[in-house]
Amino acid sequence: MAALRIFTRSCFPKILQSSAALQSMKHPSPTITEIYKRWSSYKSSPTYKDPSHYTDYEISTDPVEWSYVNRLMRYKVIPKPKTTDTTLPSGWKPATAKPNDYPYFVQRTKNHMVPVYLQRSFRGMRRVTFVRKIEGNIWKLEKELKEHIIATKKRTIGCRVNEMVGEIRFRGDFVTCVKQWLLDKGF
Repeated sequence: MAALRIFTRSCFPKILQSSAALQSMKHPSPTITEIYKRWSSYKSSPTYKDPSHYTDYEISTDPVEWSYVNRLMRYKVIPKPKTTDTTLPSGWKPATAKPNDYPYFVQRTKNHMVPVYLQRSFRGMRRVTFVRKIEGNIWKLEKELKEHIIATKKRTIGCRVNEMVGEIRFRGDFVTCVKQWLLDKGF
């Protein structure tokens, strides 16, 4: 490998120059030696001028105009959704269950969504559904969820409970089934 590197350092520029001389006689297109030429740099770009040369803008202090800008800005705190019984087009339902209704409680995420996720691995061949943010008797929730999945899907499933984290994992893609069961319970 070192011999090849030494050969290319010593002979390659000569070969390029001779081929460039031949090429320039035949074609007016750029030669190989011109490819290595640096065409621009930051020093060749024009220097910065004041903003009046680039854009036209004005600073407004009108609160009516600012209200349009304020609508586009991100919330600092996610607002609580309205707890209505109306069915929304997205299918989202507010949480109606209280922590003392069941021996377990599944808390919503900060965006008020049900914490049920699908994890894919091994090029999509392994699918694992997991439920997070579980408080209380996690073993009872696991038993009831497992019975519901077996009843709806008509097959046995494997599951793993992580009591310290408050998480249950089911082998397979059961996200819609689990989400619907949790929404029916009011979580």
